[in-house]
Amino acid sequence: MLDAYQKLFELIDKETFFKESLENIIYIEDSKIESQWEMLKKNLLNNDPMTIRSYGRNGRNSELFQELYRVLFNHHSIHIDKTNNQTPTKLLKDLTPYCKKTTLLNGPKLRIMNYQVSHLFGRTKNPLLFTSPWNIAYIPKYLDPFTGHESQGDSSTEFKKIFNELLAKKFEIYIQDYNKFIEEHILESQKLEKAIQSVKLNSDTDDKIFRKFANDARIQLSKIEL
Repeated sequence: MLDAYQKLFELIDKETFFKESLENIIYIEDSKIESQWEMLKKNLLNNDPMTIRSYGRNGRNSELFQELYRVLFNHHSIHIDKTNNQTPTKLLKDLTPYCKKTTLLNGPKLRIMNYQVSHLFGRTKNPLLFTSPWNIAYIPKYLDPFTGHESQGDSSTEFKKIFNELLAKKFEIYIQDYNKFIEEHILESQKLEKAIQSVKLNSDTDDKIFRKFANDARIQLSKIEL
């Protein structure tokens, strides 16, 4: 078997590439994370506007997640992000010294190129994590072959392991707090399963599509494993 990543690491040292690439990821500063995170939890419990990424082809099944949050939290203000990345992109622009486009309105921001807005732990249909300041970062686009869902091979697996260990350590207190919130408000007493069944009773969605939604909901609202 010929692996293109192996050919890459014949040209450059793999250990150096991994180490320096991880140092090039741009996170929101620690000092700005806590207040934003606390606000998100309150917003979810208090029916304040929040956003998630659309669900299903062309967003046609997004209503299923919106209904799920109406059942779980009596929340009626979960909106679908206009571009599927507008809100997290704005958050990174506001809370870091960088932005992807510079304008006079942005103030003294440094423009960056060939970075992408990424969700470190995924779960973009989860209103807590879609705009969580510890779940969003600017990642160099050249790392996509090693971090993307479609990446394969030993080098990708090795990089993901190193990256996930770094994230688990860097955001340990927030992950633990998130897991506690999920346990208390979503998983306790089978709340999520009951809510899924309630959504099903009020939906005329095709059974196959609904089964996929139910499985996706369990993933989106699951704990983060450390």
